[in-house]
Amino acid sequence: MSAAALALDVGGSHVTAGLVDLDTRQVRRTARRSVHHSAPADTLLDAWAQAALEACAGDGQDTVQIGVAVPGPFDARSGRSQMRHKFPGLYDVALRPLLAARLRGQVGSQGTVPEIVFGNDADLFALGEWWSAGADPRARLIGLTLGTGLGSGFVAGGRVVTSGADVPPGGELWNMPAGDPQVGPGILEDHACGRTLERLGEEALGERLPAVVLAQRAEDGDRLARAAFRQFGHGLGTLLRPWAERFGADTVVLGGSVSWAFGLFGPEVARALPGCQVRQSRAFELAPLLGAAALAHAARSGQDG
Repeated sequence: MSAAALALDVGGSHVTAGLVDLDTRQVRRTARRSVHHSAPADTLLDAWAQAALEACAGDGQDTVQIGVAVPGPFDARSGRSQMRHKFPGLYDVALRPLLAARLRGQVGSQGTVPEIVFGNDADLFALGEWWSAGADPRARLIGLTLGTGLGSGFVAGGRVVTSGADVPPGGELWNMPAGDPQVGPGILEDHACGRTLERLGEEALGERLPAVVLAQRAEDGDRLARAAFRQFGHGLGTLLRPWAERFGADTVVLGGSVSWAFGLFGPEVARALPGCQVRQSRAFELAPLLGAAALAHAARSGQDG
């Protein structure tokens, strides 16, 4: 059997684990546990470990790397959460040894748990989309997760880029000034998430609807609802264009819950980003798992090299 990586994607209300085949770059098996971020540290870590062990049941000794996708702020090097708005029980706790202790003897060989690496969930969404799409070393990809907020990741040469003149600080677009008179004031997240669609829908229809309901209206042919999605796509593309040009992006991938309506707004994003391939996520919720596996595999390869 080919080598595998164990990957976890930690969310605010659940954790998903997946066993990822490193040769085929596909997720063999997944497991999920519901656990709220406000739970105590032991409860959270127990849920992470339970999901991980279920995902790799019977194949645990085959696991050669472990990667974990986490929201930020998070110190990936030390494995310590720096979040105060979420996961209060994990603040500044060294998570690597605690998780390893729960997996020891069941994951890895000879009683040794593989090294555990951490990465930002939006970064790993982007990395997972790049890795699962063929891992072209020449590609320069921006991944966006559009949901209750805006997440972003920049990938060049197979590595996540979080610093330098080509990307925003930390690779995070959400809090960058919008600064475009055609779109409006505020920060990028104000114009690139589900709440944005609700606002545009209310302006067009006179009633505030959840984004999913607005999308159904648009799919059913409602002219005003369709116009709201086109306006959303135009604004997103307009605000993203300076960063895509600065980074030299050739691919922009849109994920998150809003991306399920890609057909309604994606063409407008593409029109605003000439020279970029703009596409819907292919892996969706599996992308952070694939990215976590790719990150762990790269870390192991670097050690071996």
